[in-house]
Amino acid sequence: MVMQQLRARVRRVCGVGFGVLLVACEAAPVEVTSPTASIVVHAVLNPDVAEQVVLVESSLTGRVDINDGLRFDPLDPIRTAGGSPLTGADVRLFAEGDSVGVRATETMVRTRATGRYVVPRAALAVQPGRRYRLRVRTTDGREATGETLVPGAPPGWTVGAGAVPTPVTLERSRDTLALRWTPVRDARTYAIRVETPYGPWALFADSTQFNLSGGLRNFFAAGLPSVWFPGFVQTASVVAVDANFYDYNRSGNDPFGGTGLISSVRGGIGVFGSVVNMLRRDVTVTQRSRFPIDARWRGTLGTGAAAEMDLWVDVEGQTVSSISGRETTALRRFLLGTLSGDRLRLVTLAAGSSADTVSVFSARLAGDSLVGDYDTRFATTGARVFRRVPR
Repeated sequence: MVMQQLRARVRRVCGVGFGVLLVACEAAPVEVTSPTASIVVHAVLNPDVAEQVVLVESSLTGRVDINDGLRFDPLDPIRTAGGSPLTGADVRLFAEGDSVGVRATETMVRTRATGRYVVPRAALAVQPGRRYRLRVRTTDGREATGETLVPGAPPGWTVGAGAVPTPVTLERSRDTLALRWTPVRDARTYAIRVETPYGPWALFADSTQFNLSGGLRNFFAAGLPSVWFPGFVQTASVVAVDANFYDYNRSGNDPFGGTGLISSVRGGIGVFGSVVNMLRRDVTVTQRSRFPIDARWRGTLGTGAAAEMDLWVDVEGQTVSSISGRETTALRRFLLGTLSGDRLRLVTLAAGSSADTVSVFSARLAGDSLVGDYDTRFATTGARVFRRVPR
């Protein structure tokens, strides 16, 4: 997710050079020469992960046709997010004092190269507090380089421990999630992040404590939705970040000139930075029941298996209220929807993102029952009648 967002920042810069249109009365069209493509690099080292990932692509100049209608694939992140991968490159990571480096292996999806290069921990175990260099050499002889100083380790650090979440519960109507951590050396600042179905909520903090209220809104998403959704299990994390990561993410872009972006990549555009996990929480979000829909609902699938879900009103509206919840059976998938009068539309999510729809259930709230049907465009089948039961 972080890498995809970093790519989106530089894509907004690189994709505008081939066609700046000035609108005027009866102005004649002007053909603008495509600029030279640049190497675009996104890599953020993390000592806790099993492999370091380096994304290498070409800036968009209008010379390459882009298919922007593909479903995103984390193993093919550049092409499926509308980019142009630079394949076949010699990508190497160097530990301090190493002149040879460890060559990254390019990920292949079926027979297609992806521009996604990986170095497993067995080949290079990134350590807090150490310097690392990156070198990218493309097949046409161009070169891009970068250097990062990984922030230091928190007390008691062991590899992988920072990626293991601690479970907590947040009762949204009354609780505040208090985050506290110990400062580490060489950290430029700290990044706080909460995963939500409408994209992450994130901020930088110079202090070593931060409180997240249950009523927090996501000002990074359209419509200012809630940050915390009843029924969801959401990850909240704090990482120490180096100066490269901080500068790249705090800088802005001129959408036409591409100026203002602080890049740490020499010979290209992008970021070669590093982070160290400080803490990670898996937050189970609950809320007291306030409305008739706030309940556990149980039905029976066509196979005879039980189907059960917990629902809450997320935000009450004058005519339409937003709904959230979760399945309570083995899959434990999350739910989002709307309630207008007695009409419920409920979407089942595959992986906690509003973009990953598994099924759509349309129903009528009738007393202690939800009576409806699943959209036939989806393969999901299930109960057509749910009844309210004690939660």
